[in-house]
Amino acid sequence: MNDSQEPNDFQPKPSAPLDSTARDNTAAYHKRFLAFVIDMFLLLFGMMFMMRYLGLEPANTADMQAAYLDLSSKINALSDAHKMLLVFAPQLIFFVLHGASLYQRGQTIGKRLMGIAIVTLDNQKPAFFPLIAQRYMSQWLMGMVPVVGPLLRLVDILLIFRADKRCLHDLIAKTKVIDLKILVVTSPNSFVA
Repeated sequence: MNDSQEPNDFQPKPSAPLDSTARDNTAAYHKRFLAFVIDMFLLLFGMMFMMRYLGLEPANTADMQAAYLDLSSKINALSDAHKMLLVFAPQLIFFVLHGASLYQRGQTIGKRLMGIAIVTLDNQKPAFFPLIAQRYMSQWLMGMVPVVGPLLRLVDILLIFRADKRCLHDLIAKTKVIDLKILVVTSPNSFVA
């Protein structure tokens, strides 16, 4: 690692010399899934905070129709600026929670806790803006397609079961998710070395 690179908190110090054989450092399914669950809980917590801030607490009733009508009237009463804030709240919360970590380490909070990271195909830290535009915006836009959006997101996620364990958003962004605890032989400038 050269002096211009930041240290990687998750890369263990090798106790024995690495052999020169190639090793697969792709993150296991369960680590990616748990990282996703952690990130979703954080996003839901952020959305609950945003809803409370906008005065959109659920009605104190067991009648779902009455609760829906109450929420609809509260949303309609919001100013245009607050409606726009509500529309873009998930992306805003995502950036507040994960932006700095993605920029510095290629990790969301969940990925950091699970010891995995997003890297380019040659184990380099991805550039931040292309990562956001290609990997994350592709997911958000797929989900917004009327009628088939949820199906597109499902196909995106199910592609993880390919041999290379890369989802559609990984293919679009030319990234992969690696386990930082698996040592691999890399170049001197590699993010994971």
